[in-house]
Amino acid sequence: MTKPPNSKELLLDEEEIRNLMNEYCYAIDSGDFVTFAKLFQNAEWIAEGKKPSNESANNIIIYEDGTPKTKHTITNISINVNEARKKATAHSYVTVYQGTSDFPLQAIFSGDYFDEFKNINEIWHFSKREIRNSITGDMTAHLKIPSLTIPSAKDKMK
Repeated sequence: MTKPPNSKELLLDEEEIRNLMNEYCYAIDSGDFVTFAKLFQNAEWIAEGKKPSNESANNIIIYEDGTPKTKHTITNISINVNEARKKATAHSYVTVYQGTSDFPLQAIFSGDYFDEFKNINEIWHFSKREIRNSITGDMTAHLKIPSLTIPSAKDKMK
């Protein structure tokens, strides 16, 4: 029988998971798609109940500085680690801001991240990220075809 985790172990687990959640934001916003791929190499990524198509992998618009000129912010983070410390879930709000030389700074997306994690050899990994409750703004400066990545997004704004 395994002994229940102590509070220090749980706090360290939660911190490692929070760091993974933040690393996703940093990777996307800096255009580091190698890190993004590593984070999700053994995980599902689901938006509004659908797995993005293979086409969506090259859907992000990258600017001259090598970034998509976005800032992903996550708030209201709740993390729950199971007693065996092998699985965890997290829920957070996400808001994505974007601004370019011809696209004024604005929120282009808001929604919820529902995440699942697994602990393999004392290292936490994403096993699933599900995006739900989307509120989309003008994503046309961020994604070539917004609806390929976020099904409810408009591909053209009025």
